[in-house]
Amino acid sequence: MQFTRLKAAFALAVVGLAGLWLLSLAPGALFQGFWATRTTLVDGTGVLAFGLMSIGVILAARPVWFETPLGGLDKFYRLHKWLGIAALGFAIAHWSLRKGPSWITDLGLVTLPPKPPHAEAVAPGFDLFRDLRDPAAEVGEWALYLLVALVALALWKRFPYKYFFKTHRLMPLIYLVLVFHAFILIDRGHWTRPLGPVLALLLIAGTVAAVISLFRKIGSSRQAFGAIETLALYDGNQVLDVGVRLETAWRGHDAGQFAFVNFDDVEDAHPFTISSAWHNDGLLLFTIKGLGDYTRTLAGSLHVGQGAVVEGPYGRFNFQGESRRQIWIGGGVGVTPFIARLRELARDGRSDPVDLFYATNVPDPAFMAPIRQLAEQTGVSFHLADGSHADRLTLESLMVTVPDWKQADVWFCGPRGFGEAMRGAMLAQGLPASRFHQELFEMR
Repeated sequence: MQFTRLKAAFALAVVGLAGLWLLSLAPGALFQGFWATRTTLVDGTGVLAFGLMSIGVILAARPVWFETPLGGLDKFYRLHKWLGIAALGFAIAHWSLRKGPSWITDLGLVTLPPKPPHAEAVAPGFDLFRDLRDPAAEVGEWALYLLVALVALALWKRFPYKYFFKTHRLMPLIYLVLVFHAFILIDRGHWTRPLGPVLALLLIAGTVAAVISLFRKIGSSRQAFGAIETLALYDGNQVLDVGVRLETAWRGHDAGQFAFVNFDDVEDAHPFTISSAWHNDGLLLFTIKGLGDYTRTLAGSLHVGQGAVVEGPYGRFNFQGESRRQIWIGGGVGVTPFIARLRELARDGRSDPVDLFYATNVPDPAFMAPIRQLAEQTGVSFHLADGSHADRLTLESLMVTVPDWKQADVWFCGPRGFGEAMRGAMLAQGLPASRFHQELFEMR
């Protein structure tokens, strides 16, 4: 369901903008000869590139009212990524259509029809849209080159996360340059046609979102301040529990939600799942695996009393599904939201059957002990898939343990490849797509 929803949102953005643009064209605009058609397509690809980038910039500002229809902030970032790639594709097409004919003519590769003479009358005095066309075109071209470089860095997984964040801060500035480029160069007739109101709304909302991002005010209304109260490192699996005592108001959270945390250092805020239930006592617990350049350093760099800024909560991994029967699958540190849910159930009670599968290659006994205890306390069936002993969790092994698995809602959090494989196998065996819930915990 979540993937269908994301694909539908992406298709709506692309097809909706393309449809509005087509409705705004004069009759026969696409069939008026090579040069006139080329001009029309330059305009259309520009509209699509700018419109899709605007939606991406708006989503990057984390507007929480979109969480429910899109299925959570983690889905925002997947859609944001698709929109960015599509916007770049249309931008390159826009640039190619504008530059390509001249290059083809200069190289003599193909004989193109002669370009019609430019017969527009020049009115006296300053005309904003006429006199700024050349500067707008030039800055737009340089913005495209920068955009290509930044998108390539964002998609290059080996590029360190901290540098990705720093380079990505240029995106709102590039967007504002493209706002100027688009405002000056887009066909002025569009503003009074079906495309006009939507384009104006995207331009205004995107500009506001870009300014918020430039001044680093994203999520400022959802921030709480505190300090680290406890630290506990599990040596066996290199997982660090960080307890943060908040000193300002926190709106509370549900099990399965996450927050962006800045530990009062030079790094930007990072997203971590909250592994504690909310008891209205100001205490949040984050269970962090040392996987990346940043998280691997936390065990040695954090100390009790260190300041922390927490922004959130976000996410819709909320254990609310169609069936009372549930199966939880946690891969590695992906068990974190299930720990929070166990703690929530220990407080509130539970009556529905639940099976928790914890798949890990490094089963640390000290880390698992409280999970087993909580599972026993709440009546949740706990199953360990120990990869270090070739005990891999597959659909076949799960089916043996839970014969009625097709009647359950499946909640998965863990490595992307593991989740996609499990989802594909379950859907192939007849599980409805709406019953497989997966956290898409990728911020790039």
